[in-house]
Amino acid sequence: MIPLPILWQRILSQRIFVVAALAATVSIAGGLLLYTGYSPLAQALGGGSGPVTSANTVYLAPNATATSTAKKDPVREVHIANTGLTLLRGARVLSASGNTIVVGMTWGASEFTWVLQTNYATKFLNPEGEKASAADIHAGDIVTVTGKISQGGVKPFVSADIVRKSE
Repeated sequence: MIPLPILWQRILSQRIFVVAALAATVSIAGGLLLYTGYSPLAQALGGGSGPVTSANTVYLAPNATATSTAKKDPVREVHIANTGLTLLRGARVLSASGNTIVVGMTWGASEFTWVLQTNYATKFLNPEGEKASAADIHAGDIVTVTGKISQGGVKPFVSADIVRKSE
């Protein structure tokens, strides 16, 4: 029969060995899992920091077609408070003449057209937020407008306080 202290030493040493082996296995497996799972994420966030391959050709930098990005649609937003305060964000200028600017917005198949009435107190800003003028607003520009909705005809009229051109 084996004396009791030696038996405990063997049991403890076997347990320690098993726990250490299990911990090492879990650590290695977890590391590999994280590496393979987050590798595409790291490459996406890296900004093209690796060679680009295409048809057995290696490019040190991404080619022009890979780096060209489509122009994003602007964020379109309409808010009308119960007091009549109005915010139009991402509106496309359809026409601009005199004190009247016509802007439009589309959501899917729906089209919304707004008539902006400007006056001497209307502030015009460029994309950087610096002072601009009504002459800087042209058809096709994207603008953000704040003002107050007013009585109108078929199209809603907004008495514009601020018209800011977007990029």
